[in-house]
Amino acid sequence: MWKAFTETITWQLAGTDKKYLKCQGKECLQLKTEGLNTFKPKLSDVFVPLELSGNLFPDSQGRLTPPVLQGFNWRRNLTQNEDRQKDLSIWYILRKAQQNPLYRSLVIISKGGYGKTTLVRHITYIYTTNNLYEQKAYNAPKLLPVLLYLRKWQDLIADEKAPDLPTLIEKHHLPSLAGGDSLKLPPNWAKNHLDDGTMLVMLDGFDEVKEEWQKSVSEWISQQLKKYSNSFFILTSRPAGYHQYQGENKPQTPLFVKPLNEDLQNRFIEKWYLSWEGHISQELDPNEAQRKAAHLSQQLKPIENEINPLSDFATIPLLLNMIVNLDANYPQEKLPSRRTDLFLSIVRLQLGNRPLAKQVEMPLEPGESQQVLQQLALLMMEENQTKIEPDLRLENLTNYLACIDESVSATNFLKKIEEVSELLVKIDDQYEFAHKNFQEYLAAAEIKRTKQEQILYANYQEQWWQDTILLYAAQLKNPTDFIRYLLNLNTNSATQLAYQCFRETTRQLDPEVEVKVKLKSLSTAVKNALYQKIEQLLKNQQFKDADYETYRVMIETVGKEEGESFDTKDFDTFPCDDLRTLDQLWVKYSKGKFGFSAQKKIYMDELGGTRDYNKEIWDKFCDRIGWRKGRWYVNYSDLIFELQDSTPVGHLPLIGGSGWWIGGGCWTWFLSLTQRLVNCNISPHASQRQK
Repeated sequence: MWKAFTETITWQLAGTDKKYLKCQGKECLQLKTEGLNTFKPKLSDVFVPLELSGNLFPDSQGRLTPPVLQGFNWRRNLTQNEDRQKDLSIWYILRKAQQNPLYRSLVIISKGGYGKTTLVRHITYIYTTNNLYEQKAYNAPKLLPVLLYLRKWQDLIADEKAPDLPTLIEKHHLPSLAGGDSLKLPPNWAKNHLDDGTMLVMLDGFDEVKEEWQKSVSEWISQQLKKYSNSFFILTSRPAGYHQYQGENKPQTPLFVKPLNEDLQNRFIEKWYLSWEGHISQELDPNEAQRKAAHLSQQLKPIENEINPLSDFATIPLLLNMIVNLDANYPQEKLPSRRTDLFLSIVRLQLGNRPLAKQVEMPLEPGESQQVLQQLALLMMEENQTKIEPDLRLENLTNYLACIDESVSATNFLKKIEEVSELLVKIDDQYEFAHKNFQEYLAAAEIKRTKQEQILYANYQEQWWQDTILLYAAQLKNPTDFIRYLLNLNTNSATQLAYQCFRETTRQLDPEVEVKVKLKSLSTAVKNALYQKIEQLLKNQQFKDADYETYRVMIETVGKEEGESFDTKDFDTFPCDDLRTLDQLWVKYSKGKFGFSAQKKIYMDELGGTRDYNKEIWDKFCDRIGWRKGRWYVNYSDLIFELQDSTPVGHLPLIGGSGWWIGGGCWTWFLSLTQRLVNCNISPHASQRQK
């Protein structure tokens, strides 16, 4: 016993945890500028806090719905967030997790480019830059961070003889860190931390796991969550990837990354330019940095009654990062206003302007280099890989290059691309694109160049191909035939994809382009297909399912993922035609009893409600339509989903996926929605006339 005690003291004096933190922290010092590595600011210099939305939880059918509406009153604290004027932060959740185990297993969900990886790198950085693994400035719990990239360890985890989490950390993760291979650990170091609940394990990128391995990897994760339930876990994933999670013990609390608001955009731009000025000048000139930042911020501002695509792009951290880099390199030129043009500008910058600036002679012309990378990207998409094995890579590159210039070797081409452009990043002996979006964009460009649409048709149901399909549609001058083909497949997944392609394309086309006029004729077909399921559910009097389907369609219409909640601004520009169609369907199949317009008539016309919240009017409204009984707001499960004489007028829809408790937040989006009904001139009488 004395020997064990002295060994423990010896290891404590050795400062193992501090040495580990130093190793883990080294890889999180700089912002990973996806695809634009001309300048790498320190992460701490430019990071802005990502806002999270944490209102939804899985119901018995796996749908993400409001916790209190399910009756889970013990989960109400997270939804109400103590101060509803503030968005959730990861530090708030970690503090809550000290008292409530529910928040110790999180999944952070967002589309690609929203900063999930940057967020977990920031968490790691914050924890590793203090003297010990605690951060008093954030009032965070004392935790030892472990950042594991799932794409790096997926083959090991998916194996039948996969190591458990402590072994993965000690025998594989730690030796892969700079200086980690020489760090001596005390016995059961990782296991003891996990058992004691003093470790924060971040598993980044479940969506990047190969589809054939997703079941094994999700089961492995679930096993570790169950075995080490005292510790803290964060899993990150794109929504489509997380839908493939098959482990029984899922992370308990889903959180969604919110788009950057205008304030956070401006803060990032100013921080970035301050860091940039310090990089390019011997003397930092804050005034010049602020001038450049203000000039760019002005270009990104929303334009009243007009579409400004740059304003939309700036809400996505990855695209905002690209925009700032482009602005710094092309300070006098107008920035691209389409997503595909933005990617094209990045590629041209990397393959053309950067080599000239560095005075490096490239083996091929920029357009030729891009064509080779397009072919490589398409190969990797078809191989379902973000990395490619050396032999396959060299063999195919040799063939691609032979068609352009036989004198250029694959090895020299890769070396120059890596050295100058960094569109491709070398990790060990493998290469990958700096971000999967670049692989998807280049693959889409190659499909367009070689007219291989059949590849996309064959893979339209595969989540791996979704963004490639969208980027392909956005590159077409006239995508009408492509979208109609998807519609004619007459499946739910094809219809949803057609709708996304339609939105992506019409949003990016210039108003004067003739094709946009042609696309308008396609609008009716797309919307009819989109609303077909809602209409069938309403026709069959399946009002609960119709309510959820209405939410799902509306959340996708505002550009969010299923499971996210509405914000007040989401309805400020909600398409009037779409809102009118939805209302007409509800009014028609409820014989005038249900519908947004019925709710608006009671709230505004009869009770005098306005967009400004008035608790007295809101309570009267909820009493009238049956959302409140006595002094208590009803649970979602207690709503009346049948058309009865006693069912109150305006009782539905609630669009239950909105994620707000009726009494504590439903009004935030409802008031915005009713105002949109006014602006669109939608009323019960108009809906009944047009039904």
